[in-house]
Amino acid sequence: MEEFELRNQILLGEDSTRQFKREPSVDEKMAREIVAFANSGGGRIFVGVEKDGTIKGLSGAEAEKVGEEMAKIAWQRVKPPFSILSKSIPTTDGIVVVIEVADGPSKPYCDSKGIYYVKNGPDKYPIQSPEELARLFQSGEKLYAESQVVAASKLEDFDHERFERFYETKYSETPPSRREEGEAYQRTLENLELVDSGRVTVAGLLLFGEDRRLPVLLPEMKIDAVWFKGTERASSEWHDQRRIEGTLSEQYDEGMGFLKRWNARIQGEGSFNQNGNPEIPETVFEELLVNALIHRDYFIKDSIKLFIFDDRIEIRSPGKLPNSLTVDQIRKGVRRSRNVLLASFAPDLLNFRGIGSGIVRALKAWHSISWVNDKESEEVVATIGFAANASTTAPTA
Repeated sequence: MEEFELRNQILLGEDSTRQFKREPSVDEKMAREIVAFANSGGGRIFVGVEKDGTIKGLSGAEAEKVGEEMAKIAWQRVKPPFSILSKSIPTTDGIVVVIEVADGPSKPYCDSKGIYYVKNGPDKYPIQSPEELARLFQSGEKLYAESQVVAASKLEDFDHERFERFYETKYSETPPSRREEGEAYQRTLENLELVDSGRVTVAGLLLFGEDRRLPVLLPEMKIDAVWFKGTERASSEWHDQRRIEGTLSEQYDEGMGFLKRWNARIQGEGSFNQNGNPEIPETVFEELLVNALIHRDYFIKDSIKLFIFDDRIEIRSPGKLPNSLTVDQIRKGVRRSRNVLLASFAPDLLNFRGIGSGIVRALKAWHSISWVNDKESEEVVATIGFAANASTTAPTA
């Protein structure tokens, strides 16, 4: 980095990836800054810069000392120990030391007091809620929401007949008998991480849960679907609205049905009873909807939002992209799953291949698809755009 690029970076101000320091403190404060960046995708600390972006600069001796002290803080006061890179950039106003904090490969990180921090814009804050801490451990692939036991569940909440049909199809053999080989049958479920100690896991319920119990045990793990009139979410008028619950396969089928009704709203040529002409290839809906169901963050207590507007369709999934995945990588077919267990079952229960080709296939079928990875709101929004003058008249009974 040269002075010109440095000044351009400083002009952008502080945010979730840039922090300005007139001079570093040698206490826990700098450890907290490093922890927050390491837990939140990485960033840079510019030492020798005022909060307002004014470069005060350091001498050569000060810059050397800063690099040594920051490396010592990262190694001794961050758990697990963390390595940083520092570079001294000479400017006409003195030296600025740029501390590079990478996205931590062994998340989550904490300070020497055992407190975990994450970035929120230019600020940092300690994680206090168990749910948020669980999501942080999930980002480091040390904890998985899908494998968590649902405390209020019982084995009676598991649809054994549905599982047995799946097992016979998947493995071409009959599973152990529930009645005659009860222990062997339960070990089979436990080995597949569907039950644990007489309780059903999140994955077990999402894949094979009893329909009547799912809304009680997993009330937020559903799809809220709305076909709005107009182009704004604030609209109080809509053509259709559904709360879609059940197992993942049931949510997928009903979600696809909701999208297909919209897609067939344009009357085809011919008889009155002829089916409508689909505007968007169904493969686009198939790939985006199944990805939302499989890859959403199940630690976040919220539903998937399926919103249809006059000019676009939005599929809003709880959670940021997993494991440092970027939107550009998504468009190229790169796949990283936060729900490995669900992804392993999905090819046999949903229209899901799990090899990263689905998004590429959807983009080939319909170019106007975009994604936003909203890290602050912890939401991924996939938007399907279509012609502004396309008919959006609701079907009549």
